[in-house]
Amino acid sequence: MTKVRINPLTRAHGYMAVEVDIQNGEVVDAWSSGLLFRGFEAMLKNRSPHDAVYLTQRICGICSSAHAMASSIALENAFDISVPKNGYILRNLTFGADMLQNHLRNIYLLVIPDYITAPGGAPGGPPNNDDIRLPKAVNDRIQAHYLEALETSDLAHKAVAAFGGKAPHLQSIIAGGVTEQVLTDRIMHYQSLVSQIHSFVTEKMIPDIEDLSRYYDDYFNIGRGYGNLLSFGMFPVGANNEDRIFKAGVLRNGQDNGNFDPDKITQDIARAWYRGDEGARAPFDGESTPFPQKADAYSWIKAPRYGGEPFEGGPLARMWFSGIYKNGISVMDRLMARAIETKEIAEKVNDWIHELVPDMPTINWINPLPASGEAAGLVDSMRGTLAHWIRVQNHRIAAYRIITPSAWNLSPRDGEGRKGPVEEALIGTPVANRDNPVEVGRVIRSFDPCISCAVHVLQKDGTSKPWRQF
Repeated sequence: MTKVRINPLTRAHGYMAVEVDIQNGEVVDAWSSGLLFRGFEAMLKNRSPHDAVYLTQRICGICSSAHAMASSIALENAFDISVPKNGYILRNLTFGADMLQNHLRNIYLLVIPDYITAPGGAPGGPPNNDDIRLPKAVNDRIQAHYLEALETSDLAHKAVAAFGGKAPHLQSIIAGGVTEQVLTDRIMHYQSLVSQIHSFVTEKMIPDIEDLSRYYDDYFNIGRGYGNLLSFGMFPVGANNEDRIFKAGVLRNGQDNGNFDPDKITQDIARAWYRGDEGARAPFDGESTPFPQKADAYSWIKAPRYGGEPFEGGPLARMWFSGIYKNGISVMDRLMARAIETKEIAEKVNDWIHELVPDMPTINWINPLPASGEAAGLVDSMRGTLAHWIRVQNHRIAAYRIITPSAWNLSPRDGEGRKGPVEEALIGTPVANRDNPVEVGRVIRSFDPCISCAVHVLQKDGTSKPWRQF
């Protein structure tokens, strides 16, 4: 028996399983499974377009602001709604703070326990005793920062609420801008919170990740995958979201592949639990009817592709295309890029807040919305590329499609047999102890996986049904 199944994978958002084939101490094949069904596309049908911003945020509590951004931009593109400068600045301040809380929690709560002896009673699970290389003084220092990071991420959530109304699941971001006003007390409150976060990131988090990179430098050569990076760009600016602070880009097999073209995005359901087995289809053309009995399927996640190929997204892609970090593509490069991006965002939001102009509008109200329209809202979010497509007919949502970042990163094989990015990144990973394959977890968690974009499937009698089939 050479296969090892980890089900569920711990320290990941939502229910995920991974199966790896280990031969001669090395992963030779892998299968990544998302174990929750996403039903939001069906929920949105026939509802008011105004509902989309609020309902799609419930897809995920860790990155709800990203869905608010994508849904608002989709509506703005569909109905030609412009956003005043205060509006898009407030959006980016709120979204930026949400990015900070995610990165802090990912690095310390989810990733770092793979590399240190965690504090007793830590919520990350039992301590890992395999392959711990840090000297005691370094381990103890990072251990202390682990606990401090939880408090710091709470500060970031408070910064989200400063202009978002609450966190998670914001109330202020809607099509046309932001409903909150530019008030001096909120600006000062936000600045104070971000200043504390910036101090923690620069004085503690960056040095901690640098220490991990020194003692685990072999992970600069583990987890490369295809070498395909994709970004839609992040932090929209301009009345029509026409520019991005972090630029869009496409890297294919480590080489620049030209300008990003949204028309090249497709989805494949050959190995996903949906009815049908058609090949790559445009988002609105694909099938989304659940079919858990489907032969050869092993995930609720579809297989997004760009130009027919798998791509990963996330901080590494954004830092690469922004020219800030271009060292390589690996487990440790993803961790380094996430830490560096956290610092970059903490500094940028502090600059943007000075661009707010009191007594100027924050929203362009359009009510009622036009009867019909169709468009996409594409943004980068915490884990990578996020896309919403909306089609409105007679003032109602006729169709809605969503491709989340973890659908890209954690996709199953497609109809051509191409593995998803995580599956490919696992190939070649050395495993010292097959009974505790910590190396496998390190590769997967470097992608910051999130499977919580889902709802449970119920039988007609209302009882839960375990759809997972091995």
